[in-house]
Amino acid sequence: MKTKITPLMITEIAVIAALYAVLTVAFEPLSYGAVQVRFSEALMLLCCYRKRWCVGLSLGCMIANIFSGMALDFIFGTLATVIAAVLMLLIRKPVPASFIPAIVNGFIIGAELKIFMGEPYWFSFLGVAAGELVAVVVVGLPVLWALMRSSAARQIICGTDRPAGTQTA
Repeated sequence: MKTKITPLMITEIAVIAALYAVLTVAFEPLSYGAVQVRFSEALMLLCCYRKRWCVGLSLGCMIANIFSGMALDFIFGTLATVIAAVLMLLIRKPVPASFIPAIVNGFIIGAELKIFMGEPYWFSFLGVAAGELVAVVVVGLPVLWALMRSSAARQIICGTDRPAGTQTA
């Protein structure tokens, strides 16, 4: 069944993309480099609930990576986010899925930093993966659990505001 794209969906995607980009750039010293903690990555947990969150986060990552200072980061960093987002959507359980961004970004961004910046691979892998664990597991999971206590937030995140039997994108 094909999902009809609505103005609300486009707005939600744009808001998530903007939120990711602004949080990344606002914490700029921590958001880029071999050792990084992107607090915006806590939003990746939304990928467990709706496909549109994956799109918004990927676009936000691409925008944020334009400011990284590495010429091809908007390609490789965005690729890492797309891969992590799709895997998280397939897993659909926030706790096990929360480790996916650390693994994917560790490998891809670690390689990117090695190739383009000459950083030692395993140092970069561990620095990026550790930062992802802090952002997604240590910060993101408790924030998500707190939000899920609110029925209004749960409706927005999970799409429970839709009639039974309808799909969310």
